Amino acid sequence: MRPLLIFLAALLGATSVSCASKPIDNAFAGKMAPYEETRTIVDYCESCHVHSKFKPAQHLAEVTSMYSKEPYRSSKDCKTCHWISRDIWNDIKQYTHFPKGRLVSDS
Repeated sequence: MRPLLIFLAALLGATSVSCASKPIDNAFAGKMAPYEETRTIVDYCESCHVHSKFKPAQHLAEVTSMYSKEPYRSSKDCKTCHWISRDIWNDIKQYTHFPKGRLVSDS
């Protein structure tokens, strides 16, 4: 009986920790100050090997100039185009919204 109680207590503890809100979730949920949200999202992106050399200011300047429609043209917020969700295993899935319509020509 005692091992079962210990197992159930450990399971409950692990479940409560895994369901705890993480900073990235709070950032995308708008539960932080704007600067803190952006910093948290950028830190999360830079933790990935693909975006380890990510330059947020350069990205914002390059990407916003490609679009002709608001809010993409004047956005200063990562959440305008990017968002996350969690699957049943609590893993993060990242998404990027590409606006409909034509891109502004480079020429």
